[in-house]
Amino acid sequence: MSTKRTISVVLYPRKGKDNLYPVKLRFTENRISKYITLPIQVEKKYWLKSTKRISVSHPKHVEYNYIIDKKLKEYEEVYKVSNEFLNGTLNVFVDLEKKIKTDFKNKYGNRKKHQTLYYHLERFWGNLELNYYDIDKDFFLDFKNYLIENVKSRDLLSNKPSDNTIFGYLKVLSSFLNEQKQEGKFLGDLAHIRKIYPKKVATPKRTLDLDDIWGLDNIHPHYGFMRPLLFNSLNTFTFNFWSQGLRIGDCLRLKYGMVEDDLIVIKMGKTGRVLTIPLTDKNCFRIFWYLDDFPHLFNWENKTFDFKIASYYGNDDDENISEYNSSKWNEHKSKFPHLDEFLYDNFINYYSLVNQWGKLTSEYESEYLLKDTNYHIRKTKYSKEFYEFVKVKSEELIYLDDEIKKSKKLLYESIVFHVKEYCKRSENKNKFIFPFLRGYENETDINKFSNKVSTSTVLINRSLQEIATHLEINKRITNHLSRHSITSISKGLGVDIYDLKNMLGHTNIKQTEVYVNSLSTLTSLENTRRISNILDNE
Repeated sequence: MSTKRTISVVLYPRKGKDNLYPVKLRFTENRISKYITLPIQVEKKYWLKSTKRISVSHPKHVEYNYIIDKKLKEYEEVYKVSNEFLNGTLNVFVDLEKKIKTDFKNKYGNRKKHQTLYYHLERFWGNLELNYYDIDKDFFLDFKNYLIENVKSRDLLSNKPSDNTIFGYLKVLSSFLNEQKQEGKFLGDLAHIRKIYPKKVATPKRTLDLDDIWGLDNIHPHYGFMRPLLFNSLNTFTFNFWSQGLRIGDCLRLKYGMVEDDLIVIKMGKTGRVLTIPLTDKNCFRIFWYLDDFPHLFNWENKTFDFKIASYYGNDDDENISEYNSSKWNEHKSKFPHLDEFLYDNFINYYSLVNQWGKLTSEYESEYLLKDTNYHIRKTKYSKEFYEFVKVKSEELIYLDDEIKKSKKLLYESIVFHVKEYCKRSENKNKFIFPFLRGYENETDINKFSNKVSTSTVLINRSLQEIATHLEINKRITNHLSRHSITSISKGLGVDIYDLKNMLGHTNIKQTEVYVNSLSTLTSLENTRRISNILDNE
């Protein structure tokens, strides 16, 4: 029996969006029809049955008829309405690879999801000859079982991936197939496929409390467990927290040229929205460590600062210390023409005081750990709990605490000024702020660039978890947790949900509601009091 195939343009009988009728291409094979929707919707009066085109009385008839003719030519000439096209024998991997290379631009997360899907499909199928007609309900069931057995679980206590992980893979595949269905390539039934999804379980959004944030925000490079990778990772986390919960992918892509006066302006990779972030002393302090016009006064090899520390109450050696630091200033000034003496002095003064604080408080560590019967849950010496315990132990510490606060304020003010001046200079515009993507400033291979972002993110998150262990923060810390935490605190302070939406750069309020409704927060009064305590102790 011969096979009869036709392709035609039709006005679909059921109304679509805005109460208009969609125009579709209809493919018919042996009286069975498949439809492809065109980006055209009109009232019935504008449809000419005789020519199967839009009437000249429609204001967009030229544009719409051009689209119809273009699509007809595309399907007739490229696919030639062949048996291969109508029976769905086009290669899945070819289209998936094309999507990965062309569709995502800077949307690293979506690119990564489709790359991982490609990886698992290839290993499940065993070759790259997967055609659309091969995908049916049994295919999905088998692929689901493959994922359960082969995807690595994030939970160290389980060998199996969560239902949410499996749901995510199948969702990405079905979304891709739905796109191909609209193109007429996939002719299967997605309704059956969706029934195979495991039930997605709502996961609570974790958040750090204010004591945790204080601990992370007050770590210094000379602390015993610190090393460059940990400090750089910490800087991205705290920068993102103080920058409206910026996503890590956007953070790593930041360049100095994106700083415009008092704002950081960036186009978000995930949504394409332009986000403006206030430049503050908090996020400027994290940028400051990467300015190449300021000398590296901290030596990572021996974990010491490259200056001599004077006592805040004075001693006989102060004159020699002053001479040494002055000679260092002259040495550095000759190498760094933009070096600001005010910033230089403020840096030395602040870290001299911080170092003295560490020496004076170390004698109280044992007393702190055993101060009551709850010693087994005591936080470390880097915690706010320890800070509150020791700061009232002597007149010296009370005085020193006050001096540190004053010194820090001066340092932060000078840093903000210096960062702004640095960002204005044309030679700095194309430099990445954070070091993880250095060398990729002019990379044109999006795939290579996005892979670098992904591997850097994994490295940063592992480093953050190591820091959390040293601080005895019993939570799994990732950079994205800064986003949840700032949302939680802001909500507790009574920030309007629409302001939160703009702060986070969400495209619609429903995304923000997921963040807000799933976060456990303190009352506004408690949050205000705790934040005030943090600020008072800086």
